[in-house]
Amino acid sequence: MRSVKQATAKEVTAGKASASKSRINLFDDPRWEDRFDVLIRLTQRTQLIKDLTGTDIRPQRIKAAIDKRLEEMGVEIQRPRGSGQTYTAKGFLSKMADKYDAAYLLGLHFGANGPGSLATFDTNLGTALDKRMETYLRYCSDMYERQEDASISFETYIVLIEGIKNHEVPMHTCKDCSTSYVWPVGSYVRHSCPVCAVHQHDVKAAKQKLEVMLNAKKTRATPVRSHLLTGSARDPA
Repeated sequence: MRSVKQATAKEVTAGKASASKSRINLFDDPRWEDRFDVLIRLTQRTQLIKDLTGTDIRPQRIKAAIDKRLEEMGVEIQRPRGSGQTYTAKGFLSKMADKYDAAYLLGLHFGANGPGSLATFDTNLGTALDKRMETYLRYCSDMYERQEDASISFETYIVLIEGIKNHEVPMHTCKDCSTSYVWPVGSYVRHSCPVCAVHQHDVKAAKQKLEVMLNAKKTRATPVRSHLLTGSARDPA
């Protein structure tokens, strides 16, 4: 089986979003119209949208379409500034909670087989984008009540997957729980499984709370027991 790097240029660009000649639609394929409506609610970064769709539509036309459609949806426009995230940035997955969410996302994206099989890196842009959007929305639904509260943004997820795909972000497998996880490239801290770290912390906190409750109960019960042992408590008539 060929690796992704061995795929031909024609295969890699298969399924890209072609511009529509109509003034009404942005793309000539209705499926890309539907994808675009979902995508712009996950990211409004023009360059990322061009990369994910493979379209040659001018950035200004894309921005105008984003503004028009989000306004029709009643969604606030929050176009990001700058060039976007990189996996070498200092703040990339800096919190343990972010690493935990990333491990969950990787599990959803790659499945039990993990990265390496051709199926995990679809060379058709349309189906690849479908998978990424479905995976991210599933993550938000599973972990959070509101999508905007998600610890990891859609852009971070894309950067992470591309880094793994290009063998620039190493993956680790926990020897205790078998979870696949990533660790920031620029981190000077030795990598450790975020899933074990988070759940062990929860167990420790739960045990401490239980001990406090038990000790409090024991303290309240002590005077009664002492009276019974010394015989100072009056026998029932």
